[in-house]
Amino acid sequence: MKILKNIVLGLIVLVVLLAAIGLVALPRQSAVTRSLVINAPAEVIFDQVNDLKKNEAWSPWKDPTMVITYGAVTEGQGATSSWTSKDMGKGTMTIEETAPSSAIKIGLDFGAMGKAKALWSFVPEGDGVKVTEIMASDAGMNPAKRWMSLMSDKMVGPYFEKGLAALKTVSETRAAQLKTEQAATMQAAVTEEAAPAPAVKTK
Repeated sequence: MKILKNIVLGLIVLVVLLAAIGLVALPRQSAVTRSLVINAPAEVIFDQVNDLKKNEAWSPWKDPTMVITYGAVTEGQGATSSWTSKDMGKGTMTIEETAPSSAIKIGLDFGAMGKAKALWSFVPEGDGVKVTEIMASDAGMNPAKRWMSLMSDKMVGPYFEKGLAALKTVSETRAAQLKTEQAATMQAAVTEEAAPAPAVKTK
């Protein structure tokens, strides 16, 4: 019985110690960052992120059980979507701010799991655009969440990498399609301009 009491006391001391370390030594704010250069115009990439319905083509968070519901606005500032999923839980995302082809700020609400911010930037680099995705969160005065934030990069980072790779494929494919469409339109205009004028009938 004494051994059991000592074990319980030891566990209590350990929990208190971990809580104290979490509050004193661990940062309340954390961020996960990933970047990738995409060979497509910034406006094409921006559109894939800024339009929540288009997110479905590259989002790494989807699973077969996920049900997505969109708000009245689905693109740009004020756009919202909510999800429920067996694997990913439930939550809501809202586009809070946008700077066309440059940056997007998104608010994420995971319910009991807390809130976070997603920040996107689109910066020209060489012949492409460096796309950076950041998820920033604040654990507040919750020591358990501060300990969990230490694992956020390993937990969330791979999803960011998968999503950016898919976004690259979708954006570069769309850019190629637009280029083909523009070339076809120009060719049609040239052909129409070069076509001989219809003969004028004389009596």
